[in-house]
Amino acid sequence: MLKLKSELLSVFPLLFCFKQKLQVLSLRENKIHTLPADPGIGQLTNLITLDVSHNHLEQLSEKIGHCQKLCTLSLQHNELRSLPNTIGDLKMLENIGLKYNHLESLPDSLALCTNLLELNIEGNNIWQLPEGLLTHLKKVSCVTLSRNYFNIFPSGGPQQFTSIQIENILVVITISIPTTTTTTTTTTTTTTTTTTTTTTTTNNNNNNNNNNNIEYIDINNDNYYYWTSLVELNVGTNQLTKLPDDIEYLINLEVLILSNNQLKQIPVTIRELQKLQVLDLEENHLESLPPDIGYLGELQRLVVQSNRLTSLPREIGRLYNLIYLAVGENELQSIPNEIGDLHKLETLYLNNNLNLHDLPTELAMCCSLQMMSIENCPLTQIPVEVVTGGPSLVIQVSKKIKLKINVSCLLYNKICL
Repeated sequence: MLKLKSELLSVFPLLFCFKQKLQVLSLRENKIHTLPADPGIGQLTNLITLDVSHNHLEQLSEKIGHCQKLCTLSLQHNELRSLPNTIGDLKMLENIGLKYNHLESLPDSLALCTNLLELNIEGNNIWQLPEGLLTHLKKVSCVTLSRNYFNIFPSGGPQQFTSIQIENILVVITISIPTTTTTTTTTTTTTTTTTTTTTTTTNNNNNNNNNNNIEYIDINNDNYYYWTSLVELNVGTNQLTKLPDDIEYLINLEVLILSNNQLKQIPVTIRELQKLQVLDLEENHLESLPPDIGYLGELQRLVVQSNRLTSLPREIGRLYNLIYLAVGENELQSIPNEIGDLHKLETLYLNNNLNLHDLPTELAMCCSLQMMSIENCPLTQIPVEVVTGGPSLVIQVSKKIKLKINVSCLLYNKICL
């Protein structure tokens, strides 16, 4: 292994003396604008790992195709605008780091790198993928396309999951994880204050603020079976206005992130997602949740913060595995008595519901409850049954005040929080 820092780059040509033995070369975090041409990188034919990340590379030599033993090629955080077609000669390549460059497209030949395990092109200027790229990369289990210029889901994308169904590999798709959203049809810029994601890389040395504007997910009868192995789907911070009814085909889905969109309703077919554990609907336009949500028996985390909900369905009491429930910043007028059936619930956010005047005494039956936020709710009192529920409960009445339940003023005095 040879690792060179900036002060050693003057001896860079000497490494070619070891070209027959050199397998790992790290040049990360230097100020490299180009790699030497003669002697060039193509002569290091025994390289297994090449790391030139966090530099200023503007192009990659076509000679990289001679390094046919490469398994890992780290190019992230550079200034690359394109990749050479010879990238397709790297048949053993398993990991390629491309995020945070200036790439405008990917070469068709990338489809020949059939051993790739992940495709992460976050933070580039790409608006479409080569036709059928994901179909050929059958070992890819994680796709990250955020901070680019996609308007629709890449065509042919789900087809990669035919082989993954057989191999039972975890499949993750992250389409968008920006912190600001800029639409392409207007000049309006909307800045969101809360973004919830599962696979987030917010460090952006290139200050790339590109965002996708996916408006619809197409899961039709011709390709639905390609989606059935999806375990995690993140389409947060886009322009989604509806979910297709055939979302029911995502039968193995465990995590569904839909935060920061424009959804007004959730299809009743969501009841078919029997393995779902996390459902994030924060920052949408929902006015109600379908009773069918009660069929999500494995659900552990439900986030519907910052919507327009006026009530919760009674069926929420059937979510027996629910641990975390965030329904703050809505227009709730009441909480269903069935919430008392959530015996595993540990965290409950009710904050900023300005029409919520009372809490059900059944809350006392949430025997695992440890944290309840009622900040900015016009409650006149907290039921004594709730307050005496157990020594572990912390009631948050403001950002600065958290009250243990044995505080006597909560027991018998009327309060306005």
